[in-house]
Amino acid sequence: MSLKGFTVREMLKLPVMEHAVLISGEKGIDRIVQYVDIWEVPDIGNWLREGEMVLTTGYSTRNDPSLLAEMIEQLAKVNGAGVAIKPERFIPHIPQKMIDKSNLYNVPIIQLPIGMAYIDITYHVMEQILNRQAVLLKRSEEVNKALTGLVLNNKGIQVVADKVSELIGSPIWVVGKGGEVLASSPEGYPYEASKKHRQWEVNADQRILGKFVVEKPELDELDLMLIEQARLVFSLELMRKKIAADTETRLRGTFFEELILNPAADERLTASRGRQLGLAPDWTWEVAVLEADEPFYSEESEAVASIGAYIHQVSAARKIRSHLQIYGGKIVLFLPSSQGAERDAAANPGKPFLWSESLQEQLQQWESVRAGISRQCSLFEAHRGYNEARTAVSIGSKLNPGRPLFKYTEVEMIQLLLESTDPVRLGKFVTERVGRIAEYDKENGTSYLFTLYHYLATGGSLNETSKRLYIHRNSVNYRMDRIKSILGVDLGEALNRYELYVCTAYYLLKHT
Repeated sequence: MSLKGFTVREMLKLPVMEHAVLISGEKGIDRIVQYVDIWEVPDIGNWLREGEMVLTTGYSTRNDPSLLAEMIEQLAKVNGAGVAIKPERFIPHIPQKMIDKSNLYNVPIIQLPIGMAYIDITYHVMEQILNRQAVLLKRSEEVNKALTGLVLNNKGIQVVADKVSELIGSPIWVVGKGGEVLASSPEGYPYEASKKHRQWEVNADQRILGKFVVEKPELDELDLMLIEQARLVFSLELMRKKIAADTETRLRGTFFEELILNPAADERLTASRGRQLGLAPDWTWEVAVLEADEPFYSEESEAVASIGAYIHQVSAARKIRSHLQIYGGKIVLFLPSSQGAERDAAANPGKPFLWSESLQEQLQQWESVRAGISRQCSLFEAHRGYNEARTAVSIGSKLNPGRPLFKYTEVEMIQLLLESTDPVRLGKFVTERVGRIAEYDKENGTSYLFTLYHYLATGGSLNETSKRLYIHRNSVNYRMDRIKSILGVDLGEALNRYELYVCTAYYLLKHT
């Protein structure tokens, strides 16, 4: 017995239909018959359903045969099965317009003998339909029991995928929300998105967790029933994985938040807790702090989701576990590097992977997002790394607002200077060195002090300074001539350049 559904073709092969004739709509002969109903009233459009096979004598259209053509249109709209008509009693013949519509929409018209009773047709057709439904119900129960048993016994998503693939008789994939293959059967079967594949969303808790993809293009009713059962089972499996992952993420988040708030007290205990959360003790870490004009409060925001997806992708490829934390309206990233990966890189010379360079490329797309990144540290030193990253973005963004990322090593000397000097005495020294330029800027609306800083920070390069300030090289040259004239110092002397670099940086940090 075919489980694709009882078709018009099969209906015509029933003994009771021996003297019935297919008049038109031959291309729709494989339409599925789900119901049989009798039409002898004019308002048929109100009750037609998908899979409806209509039996009629044409009584209600005896005064207006055009209604028969309209009925074909209405059946086509609801994907009805067709029309079986006895035309000789109330209408002389089947209207040509009805036949034309039948061929246009591929809705079969069957002419019945005048003496055939409707009950003979309905009994035998519904018997076939109900038999198929009984078989489907039994198979549905068997499939449900088999798949539910796998879930209850915690066999895992791969075992479930293998069973579903076996039952459908087709390779399948369970694909995550980000496009990653969570399971396939056969295991490892390559996946490429294709319009030829059939696919269904896998949902749980009103959220899309992924999709279920079947390679088999033609599916019968049993396949479709099985797919619905499989979707439910895959939803349960993905929800279980999600709950486990969320729990682990929450525990890891609590662990990293403790490292943010306070220095770790015991190195061995920190390493042990990290190991329990899947963090290898030999990994080295960089901590990055990302901030924006508008604080980050939700991991669902576009920037957070994009950055999180990126570091997850990189970490999966490098077989490490990074972590993203929202803390104080900022994004805090804990970015590990594996010594094993570094050894592999050394064995295969090329450009080594650096989180700072990789992140800088990602941040280019977010104009308002800026970041600071620490030196490498151990997990035990993560608190220090967090503070270094905060310092890097705080100092760096004031001195060079156009850049997306700043390394702590670039601002370390300035931080030490700020922390270890007498602010009153240093302030007086700075005013003596660059006060005239600052006053000139206030009085004339210029930005000579900022220009001087970037000129010195780039080693006196007119080209690099023009790039940083987004002005022409000749404009930088003109400004520098004016600055030298105002200050009255020789920038060719190393001591003058060093003093002015420190003083301009200090002034900008204190007054911007």
